[in-house]
Amino acid sequence: MRLIVFRQCLTYGGVLSILLASWLSLAFAQTRVYIDIDKVGGYLLPIALPKLLGEINDPELGQGLRAVLRQDLENSGLFRIIDDAVYIDAFPQTLDTLRYQNWAAVGALGVIAGSVRPLPEDTQVSVELVLHDVVQQQPRFAGKEYRASRAHYREVAHRFSDLVFQAFTGEPGPFNTQVVCVTPRGGGQKGKDIVLMDYDGHAVRNLITDGALNLTPTLSPDGKLLAYTSYRDGYPNIYLYHLQTGTEQRLTSGTGLALPGSWSPNGRYLAFNQTQEGNSDIFLYDTVKAQFMRLTTYWGIDVSPSFAPDSTRLVFISDQSGSPQLYLTDVQGRPPVRLTYEGNYNTSPVWSPRDDTIAFVGRPEMAQNLNIYTIRADGSGYRRLTNSGGQHESPTWAPDGRFLMYSSLRDGAWQRDLIRDDGHGQRQLPGTGPVCLSPQWVARTTP
Repeated sequence: MRLIVFRQCLTYGGVLSILLASWLSLAFAQTRVYIDIDKVGGYLLPIALPKLLGEINDPELGQGLRAVLRQDLENSGLFRIIDDAVYIDAFPQTLDTLRYQNWAAVGALGVIAGSVRPLPEDTQVSVELVLHDVVQQQPRFAGKEYRASRAHYREVAHRFSDLVFQAFTGEPGPFNTQVVCVTPRGGGQKGKDIVLMDYDGHAVRNLITDGALNLTPTLSPDGKLLAYTSYRDGYPNIYLYHLQTGTEQRLTSGTGLALPGSWSPNGRYLAFNQTQEGNSDIFLYDTVKAQFMRLTTYWGIDVSPSFAPDSTRLVFISDQSGSPQLYLTDVQGRPPVRLTYEGNYNTSPVWSPRDDTIAFVGRPEMAQNLNIYTIRADGSGYRRLTNSGGQHESPTWAPDGRFLMYSSLRDGAWQRDLIRDDGHGQRQLPGTGPVCLSPQWVARTTP
């Protein structure tokens, strides 16, 4: 990747770090620093995040914004925020003017400058943020002004983090996103609720809190329909909840277990599994025709369907070979084709929104722990992503398809982890917000 030209100098520090200022300006004035995610390895691009102009008058807001920016960029596993204790300049001179030599001297390749100020409306603030390129000695792109309520400052930071990520990688960032989760009810109450929250666990919005056992939520691509399973009527059936109106309808009926799998990316189909007469099969619900279609018809347990980006192919789990394995079919119900042959327990497949990569939970023969794996739809590229201790389950792709979120059980407690699609950059998310089980990572659907 292009950053390799700086790597040796940046690791030495000391005298070479100071000499970096003149070296950058003379030798690389025309170089545009970027990150090739496919070849990034373990290098972290150094970013400086000085105090915001106006922060002295509103330290809570300024520090909060910088904390979210730091968290987002570090969570990507691609950036390192330089310790502000080494900064020569505590503040930028202006939003558009920096002493670039001082930032180069501390090893920064990028600097985020910003300002905060109150607006006449009591709860409104103006936040301006600019990303500076220390190598080119100019802003990377035009500065952004956000006018929002103080309560939404985290979203402002997430939105700018996405722009920083895109400026250095050329790809959309994963930060201004949300997660749909199942969460146990507190206070010893029975049942499980369904919530929507920011990817980092903040800004929790209750969706289903009726006291019943509610499971496996999946949100439609337009963010308007939530499919989930509920035992509220005594049997596990699928319901569709309309987020805009608050109304809902029961989609399935009967006594057998019915669980939603995923929506097709074009929003037309909901794939799910349902048990009828003791046999679990894969079905589609066509929202345009309001009709059901059965895709699998043989004896065995078929569960967990997930759509490909083309909205025609699906991956699902079947034990027809004697153990749970991944199989492929399509919306026409073509005969299933077995995909996985490694391991004796593979489950929970999720197709990347980006390409033909499928993430799933697997366990090799004679092993005890569950881990996250990926494989391509043609059977190539089989790879284990997680290597730390504990049980790793319920993978879900970021909307950009570059990151995976999954649930990990360590020391008796569930937590959420992030990892890039190449298996690098694994990070544990902070334990903010409620316990998040069966997560689905989605584009932001609420302000």
